[in-house]
Amino acid sequence: MVDAMNGFSPRFIPFFILQILSAALMAHLFQKLYNRKLKSEVLDWSALIATTVTILVALAKNSIVIAVLGAAVILLFTKMKDAGKSEILGLIIINLIAIGCGSGSIIQTVIGCLVLFCVILFTPLKE
Repeated sequence: MVDAMNGFSPRFIPFFILQILSAALMAHLFQKLYNRKLKSEVLDWSALIATTVTILVALAKNSIVIAVLGAAVILLFTKMKDAGKSEILGLIIINLIAIGCGSGSIIQTVIGCLVLFCVILFTPLKE
């Protein structure tokens, strides 16, 4: 059965769900913090973007280059033409959260997010 699933064993399904949920939760928390800090709705749909990139990275885990290229394509198809610097920065951070969770490094991603949240809280951000 494992060969039919391209090397993905059914016993990894709970970890796969944990990856998706943790990426969506961290991206949503980042969106709330970032929007509150900038006092405007700069980011939206962050949980959906993070979930999509996490699934892409988790499925292409054997080739991290393909996973990063997929995340770059998702970044390009979002509204980059009308985006300001703060929105582009936010989307890149959301994709980094998703790549970290999708590659299986959930603990490192959580620690990185905590540091990032502290930096955002104590740094003056301007539009």
